[in-house]
Amino acid sequence: MKKNEFHDMIKASYPFNHLSDEQLEYLVSQAQFHKFAKNEFIFHEKESQEELDVYFLMSGTAKNVLHRPSGKQVSLRYYYPGDLVGLMILWTSGDMSFSVQAIEECTLFRFNKKVFFDMLTNNKEFSQIIFESVGNRMKTLYDEIKYKESQEESADLSLFRTKVNILMESPVILPKTSTMEEAAEKMLDEAAEAIVVCDDEGALKGLVTQTEILRYLTSSREAPTVEVWMNKNPYWVRDEAFAYEALSFFKYEGAKYVPVLRNGIVIGLLTGLSFVNIHDSSYLDLSYSIQSASSTDDLVPLSPVENTTFTSFIGGLLLQDSFAYNVSEVLTNYNDRLYRKIILLSEAEMRAEGFGSPPVNYCFIVMGSQGRGEQSFNTDQDNGIIIADYEHLDNAKAVDRYFEHFTEKINRKLAQCGFHECTGGIMAKEPKWRKSFSQWQAAIDDWLHEIDAEEVQSFTMFYDFRPIFGDYSLAEDTRAYIAKKAQKSLNMQQLLRKDAIRFRIPINALGRINLKGRNKFFNIKKAGLMQIVNMVRIHSIKHGLKEVNTVQRLNALKELKVFHPRDAENAKTALHYLLYYRLNQNLLELEENRKLTNELEVEQLTKEDKRKLREALQIANRMQQVMEISFNRNRVV
Repeated sequence: MKKNEFHDMIKASYPFNHLSDEQLEYLVSQAQFHKFAKNEFIFHEKESQEELDVYFLMSGTAKNVLHRPSGKQVSLRYYYPGDLVGLMILWTSGDMSFSVQAIEECTLFRFNKKVFFDMLTNNKEFSQIIFESVGNRMKTLYDEIKYKESQEESADLSLFRTKVNILMESPVILPKTSTMEEAAEKMLDEAAEAIVVCDDEGALKGLVTQTEILRYLTSSREAPTVEVWMNKNPYWVRDEAFAYEALSFFKYEGAKYVPVLRNGIVIGLLTGLSFVNIHDSSYLDLSYSIQSASSTDDLVPLSPVENTTFTSFIGGLLLQDSFAYNVSEVLTNYNDRLYRKIILLSEAEMRAEGFGSPPVNYCFIVMGSQGRGEQSFNTDQDNGIIIADYEHLDNAKAVDRYFEHFTEKINRKLAQCGFHECTGGIMAKEPKWRKSFSQWQAAIDDWLHEIDAEEVQSFTMFYDFRPIFGDYSLAEDTRAYIAKKAQKSLNMQQLLRKDAIRFRIPINALGRINLKGRNKFFNIKKAGLMQIVNMVRIHSIKHGLKEVNTVQRLNALKELKVFHPRDAENAKTALHYLLYYRLNQNLLELEENRKLTNELEVEQLTKEDKRKLREALQIANRMQQVMEISFNRNRVV
């Protein structure tokens, strides 16, 4: 489009119809015409403030991309023809990490920002319209960000793993017959903020705080005992409750003090300051160290297999009787943090080496046990990357080169941090696992229509993928595609059933574990965990579920009435036991500086642990038997 045509078009467009002819002519004369292909960035958040201008979108659709510190990118709005693009970035001096990306071919006129600001300075009516528009947009953006955050797990994991008996402080206790003067003196002597009122057996009767003391002192003081003035129905928690349960009273009920009870007897008191202990926890200290790392060398000592503080933290969670699948999730989330930091460092290196920022959007994914959130310390890399379609771009070869170098950096840095390279080559640097969105769709189609026994493992690995960095919409669209296609592929489901019964559970008809070798070792992964994960995955594929974590899949299957509630709970129990012994075995190997394995020396287990292991294997065996019946019923003879 020529500038005179553009001049005539925007002359009648709001708010440019409020400019004088002279101002409009000057604005258009300094503008430049640009065209962007699908998935190209109109501007990227890494561009300097000097490089940014204001764009007028003439045709096509674009989206803004908010880059979060967690590595997740979300789109908060679309731009349509007639929209001004880039205003918010300029007004926030680049502090908001936004990019704008074409989602179809777009044509735009780029206004010189200095000229545009001159129009705002010299035309009050025009500037008022623009400022009101930006204000409304900022408010909408703020509301949308708050909404997005409320949809995600924003609470600290420590709140879900720490029990209140670790956080509580010793209570100051008085009998209900005490006077308010005695309560006030006790507060002063003990420097206490609250007095817990109990009966002779220590059962909770009430709570006296400074508020009750002040109410009493400003009254006629006719009834001096604490029984009259105390809060008779304070909120309380059991000592085995998790921190988040107690925190809800502080956050939503306005409580300032919460007694802690064991078997009905007061043993502690929580205050608002009690939760500071969580924010001083070793886990959060390590997370902060990851966040503030400036090089790969800074991350190496933070590796989960190198850092004794972290291994002690995981050991502590197991000692607190946390479910092992929750502890595995904590371990996985820690690894995710390391991955995200390595990706950010790799992006920075690419810019320093002259490659620039990512030319198109991408999403880095993890697979296998990391994808499911069920990792142990004995793990290698299973990852890939989904790149926004770029084959149609003029610089497609340059995009290829960028992501080839980029993924090589990531996989190399991960190996430096203790995540060994996958012996099967399941890594983002490999072409098989580095594809554009459309290429992944084609690969999924090939898997489902031409799959053989060897490719079953690749398919199951990929099916358990999870996004951890970048444009999550690429992963969400890929998940929807593979879930829909796999649900319809009866041939694929039958091959998965056949593969699932290939490795037998080593347990005999009497419930005894069949052990091999002189030292009687048992492979927890191959002879237990893998079978449960496989069975649950097959049912999830059959019913089109998009959940990846095994416990979440079990809950979804229970909701669909595919699994009886008792069977779902049994499967979770078996998963808990097997992951527990796997994690404990890894911790022992790390402590003794031995090679990490999945081998459990059964003879070293206590009688109770042997019983639990047998129970887990019997549950897994029943699940495998059901799958074998299903395989035989569906087999084509």
